[in-house]
Amino acid sequence: MTRQDYGTGTIREIKTGKDAGAFRGYLIVDGKRRSFWAKTREDVERKMLDARHAKAHGLPVAPPRTWTVKAYALDWIEDQRAHVRPGTWDGFDSNMRNHIVPSLGSIKLADLTAADVRRLHRESLARGIVARTVRYVHTTLNLMLKQALADDLVSRNVAELAPAPPANRKRVQPFTAAEALRFQEVVKGDERESLYVTTLGLALRRGEVLGLRWQDVDWPKRQVTIAGQLQRIDGEGGGLRWLEPKTDASVAVLDVPDFVMDALVAQKDRQGFLSGSLRWRDSGYVFTTRQGGPLEPDNVTHYFPAFLEAHGMRHQRFHDLRHSAASLLLAIGVPLWQVSKILRHAGIAITSDTYGHLYPETSRAAADAYGAFLGQGRAADVST
Repeated sequence: MTRQDYGTGTIREIKTGKDAGAFRGYLIVDGKRRSFWAKTREDVERKMLDARHAKAHGLPVAPPRTWTVKAYALDWIEDQRAHVRPGTWDGFDSNMRNHIVPSLGSIKLADLTAADVRRLHRESLARGIVARTVRYVHTTLNLMLKQALADDLVSRNVAELAPAPPANRKRVQPFTAAEALRFQEVVKGDERESLYVTTLGLALRRGEVLGLRWQDVDWPKRQVTIAGQLQRIDGEGGGLRWLEPKTDASVAVLDVPDFVMDALVAQKDRQGFLSGSLRWRDSGYVFTTRQGGPLEPDNVTHYFPAFLEAHGMRHQRFHDLRHSAASLLLAIGVPLWQVSKILRHAGIAITSDTYGHLYPETSRAAADAYGAFLGQGRAADVST
């Protein structure tokens, strides 16, 4: 990409799609970004020079190139590489290539209607795509059309006129208190005991616990810092990568319960034993393979339900350890706002929506306590 002086626009080479090898320029005209396409950089520069000349002399600027949804989608997705995290980009790319382009790709971008978007929803649901995924596809299309609107290629964002189908959130059913205690018993001695105990004890996401490094553990203060996540990135330049969080709010220093500190000590000892092997390569991660490398996230996900089944326990996902931590904290009386802070949710409403149905006896106890308090006041009024 070539960045020119402010006011002269931007020109870049198209890397993918049928226009690969051609060039596209962007120029701000009347506060809106206009695009100019040509097979050579020189022709794009000429078109942009003509547009600036027309603007300077009060003449109409030539209309932008007519795009199909497919052409613009492939161009937009390439632009997103520089603006979103790799995992997010993979999701956008999958949504475009597997859903949006097959259904809407041949339509002229300017001719796209809300009815076309609703058809995309229906076709996706008919193919067995779950509503939650359809909503994600819709979000991707909506973001693309917002940019098309800013580029003055469409007169309105039709995705906003055709809401995605509702996704009924599946209620989480994490470990009960009795199941959590039994889980701690059956996990004793397993090579992933420390991993499971740490995840449950700190309510961590999969990427967070797998991305935990020894440098993040403060032994004297009995704290750990959640400073990033380990994720597998697909495509060119991918692989297992440690990624910093998207926002500063996702970085957290957590106070560690004693039983988790014990698990970390045990894991440190285990690695000390394994490091005597000639195949050991220290990666710095807390939870590793027997050779010292980072754990494959999908393997952890797939192994966990099999472990539970082998020990006669109810089916749970690895991520349900985080849910279990939240529900157990609520069950022992930790305030909702504090649980929300431990989970690092964006707002307390998310915590309430996810876990509000759990442990109704907590709500009953609150009602009884409130009733007893106000009941005393009413009794005093009656006696006087």
